[in-house]
Amino acid sequence: MQVSTISSATGQTTTTTQTVGNNLGKDDFLKLLIVQLQNQDPLNPKEDTEFIAQMAQFTSLEQLQNLTEAMQFQQATALIDKDVKAEITGRNGTELVYGRVTSMREINGEMYLTLSDGNLIKAADVTTVLGSDGLWQEALSMVGQEVYVREYGLDGSVIGLTRTEITNATIEDGVIKLTTSDGSTIGLNDIWALAPQAEEV
Repeated sequence: MQVSTISSATGQTTTTTQTVGNNLGKDDFLKLLIVQLQNQDPLNPKEDTEFIAQMAQFTSLEQLQNLTEAMQFQQATALIDKDVKAEITGRNGTELVYGRVTSMREINGEMYLTLSDGNLIKAADVTTVLGSDGLWQEALSMVGQEVYVREYGLDGSVIGLTRTEITNATIEDGVIKLTTSDGSTIGLNDIWALAPQAEEV
């Protein structure tokens, strides 16, 4: 955004360039108002009513922003101890993440959730809050589906993906286990994404 200020008394023009995002916050609005006050024409000052209207707009913007932040905080807090499904879009497409939310925190104005396995995800990426048996129902829905499964390196990092079919789902000691077509046993969080279905001819 570029803000130009002109002082008629001196005939000088000052141009200030500032890069901002798509949305102006309350701080940006206040800065603009201050610049406007500092650079108004002393021979033709703005009417008080104009500044009162601008301050009213600023107050409304601040209240709206505070309300939005409070709602985001409340929504994220409500997810604690809930099983969730998230879809995270990155360079490699959309990644599925499952887990139970253990805590939440704000980072740079965005709400983040910590899952029981230590994963940190954005609250905005949560697509489904699963009920008491939601993870089990999700596992059952995978049976017969072709999926991409994460391959892990020795350090636990993802080094590749394997396409396979889920043939069975079981629960052992409260832990959901999925069986693949090659006989391997995986968990829900080992699934990267559903594989696209072949189109019928």
